[in-house]
Amino acid sequence: MAKLLYIESSPRKKRSASIAVSNAFLEEYRKAHPKDEVAVLDLWKKELPPFDGDIIDSKYAILHGQSFTPPQKKAWEAVERIIAEFKSADKYVISLPMWNFGIPSSLKAWIDYVVRAGKTFNYAGAGVEGLAKGKKAMPACKAL
Repeated sequence: MAKLLYIESSPRKKRSASIAVSNAFLEEYRKAHPKDEVAVLDLWKKELPPFDGDIIDSKYAILHGQSFTPPQKKAWEAVERIIAEFKSADKYVISLPMWNFGIPSSLKAWIDYVVRAGKTFNYAGAGVEGLAKGKKAMPACKAL
């Protein structure tokens, strides 16, 4: 049994083409993998903490081997929960609408939390090594 994390990043809900494509995929996925868990992460309903000074300072405290201050510790615990939710899945489907020729701000914010050195990637020589090995991801989008 695997866990698929469906990441929904459109605020348009019933008017969203990317959500319609995702729902069609998820319906077929559930038929093909009835024992798999499908978890939904709606980035417009999830309260992501503000990416503020305490978050940034906690990130740099880790990079420099320093201890957290109490506000940094509290801020980093929120980041750890977001990373743990991401890493708990085996597969990912990202509902991805066109957003001002880029990605939605909620998805960008979530990515900023998930992409963490030592948690989801490591620096390896002249490159980067991903730490989410063996996991599969796909965007679900609709071209206009």
